[in-house]
Amino acid sequence: MLHGAEREFRSTDQFGSLFLRGLKGGSGVNKRNRSMLTLAAFLVAMTVGIGTAIAVTLFYHHMPGVSVSATITRNCDPTIADPPGVTVGTNGQETFWCGPTSSAITMTGPLTATPTFTDTFRAPYVSLWLYKADGNVITGNCSVRTGALQLQNNTAMALPAGNFNYCAEYFDVPDSGLKSFIVKWDA
Repeated sequence: MLHGAEREFRSTDQFGSLFLRGLKGGSGVNKRNRSMLTLAAFLVAMTVGIGTAIAVTLFYHHMPGVSVSATITRNCDPTIADPPGVTVGTNGQETFWCGPTSSAITMTGPLTATPTFTDTFRAPYVSLWLYKADGNVITGNCSVRTGALQLQNNTAMALPAGNFNYCAEYFDVPDSGLKSFIVKWDA
């Protein structure tokens, strides 16, 4: 026990920790307690700091792109020309298909694709079309056939689901007849 001026009294701080205070108004925290408080404060700061850093960014989770499940499929190559012959100097339409039991192409759902014609698709050819192979009108002018879609070279277009054949319109067939050509499809 201390006597007189050296007497101290017990007190608690705001956190409920017990410490001794002197009569002269000192803090009453000795070296050992001060070291313990410093260590405790450091440990609390490190725990909060590390916990915050981990909680901010644990990892990145990348999600892949998902493609459209619709497809365009050629059902034969080469196609069959119908009619198989044309007359010099005539105008008309030529159907390109895989025969009476199969269309030239099948699309499983709506999609966007770009047709590109080879450089041999030129006069006497005037235009190239797709039409529904199982439609009500499958002969005559290409533009009036069921589901007729005019193809534009190197131009993306929306295509519906279904079975389609090609129809090419021509004007003034030369002595050499109608040249073969290729249509390339890109998604």
